[in-house]
Amino acid sequence: MTRDRAGRFFLAVLVEEAIAPLPDAFLPGGREPRAMGLDLGLAALVTTDGGEKLPHPRLLRKYEKKLSSLQRSPHRKRKASKNPGKARERIARLYAAISDVRRDLLDQFTTRLVRENQVLVVEDLPIAHLMRRAKDTGRRRKAALSRSLADAAWGELVRLLRYKCAWYGRTLVIVDRFFPSTRRCSACHTKGPRLDVSVREWSCAACGAAHDRDTNAAVNLRDEGMRLYRAVVAAMPPGRLPPNVIRAMEWAKIVPAA
Repeated sequence: MTRDRAGRFFLAVLVEEAIAPLPDAFLPGGREPRAMGLDLGLAALVTTDGGEKLPHPRLLRKYEKKLSSLQRSPHRKRKASKNPGKARERIARLYAAISDVRRDLLDQFTTRLVRENQVLVVEDLPIAHLMRRAKDTGRRRKAALSRSLADAAWGELVRLLRYKCAWYGRTLVIVDRFFPSTRRCSACHTKGPRLDVSVREWSCAACGAAHDRDTNAAVNLRDEGMRLYRAVVAAMPPGRLPPNVIRAMEWAKIVPAA
């Protein structure tokens, strides 16, 4: 039994359970696996290739004032008393509540994705690099970005997808971070110029197709992920199941040499 900083007690029980894989999810009328591209962002937490957007709850921003007030509270208490410890426990309880709400949201969303699709595709985002502190100028802006990234919990979302794909016989494809998913036209595959973060909609100069920035990226990720998935499946021995995780960066380890 353990007790966390929020004063909650947890009892850990080790059990062994055989989780049965889900039935294969194919597109209607064929054996083509149902795939979905997922673009992770801050404007919307997740955007699918079908245009569905999971709103960003922004829990840290929602409780920012309350957290700020609670974090000042321990310094106002008499150090010789138990009051500073009680104040710190109130802070921990609020952080625990925020974490529970975020985890429940991501858990329900990822479970639905895994149940409905055979292949899920995400981009390999350098989360640790994005959250590094600024060395010189722009420290305040960088700190705000880091808070938003921590609030989004991209790493937790990918972790949930990883183990649920392994549990239920699905495949998670992780596309290389340098793949131009945002500025490539999903209609004609023409790669355009770099887009500022403020640009949410744009039109292709080559074919004139109008795109929502995040939906277009999700479609490109899906197409690239399926290209990788088909190449890996074609290179595997007959009768062998596809791997649960395909990383573009580990291509040589997945596909045997010809």
